[in-house]
Amino acid sequence: MSLSLKKDDLISLYLSRVIPICELREKIIIDKNKLEDKETLAYHTDRWDTIAGSHYMAHDTHMGKFSLIFNSEHFVVKPDHRLDFYNLTGISYQIVELIHELIKLKNKTNPWTNTTDKELLIQDDALYSQLATLIMKEMKLQTSFD
Repeated sequence: MSLSLKKDDLISLYLSRVIPICELREKIIIDKNKLEDKETLAYHTDRWDTIAGSHYMAHDTHMGKFSLIFNSEHFVVKPDHRLDFYNLTGISYQIVELIHELIKLKNKTNPWTNTTDKELLIQDDALYSQLATLIMKEMKLQTSFD
């Protein structure tokens, strides 16, 4: 049976070839880990600020600018009014909103029967899927002219 070393142990083993002092190797590894943690946090904070921030900005300002479903044949498709989120992710913020709406519907129970209405959820999912496809087509047309 073979055992594998943890990442820090492996680094210590490599460092031991050039640095014989155990405490110094440990200090180097601790400093390396702190620096990596700091860089990771900065990266994820930046991603949150840019991607999530652009999504919420579009969400908070979309009144009257959102695509709609009237029935299975009639959709009103509007491209995103703010393109920051789309440019960062390649997906319309409206589609993220549709997914959130489906999740809410899935978790919603009928107060009389204490069950979810799966048939309606399946119908909504199909309609939202059609709308999402139309939105992405519109977004590709919209951004191809820019």
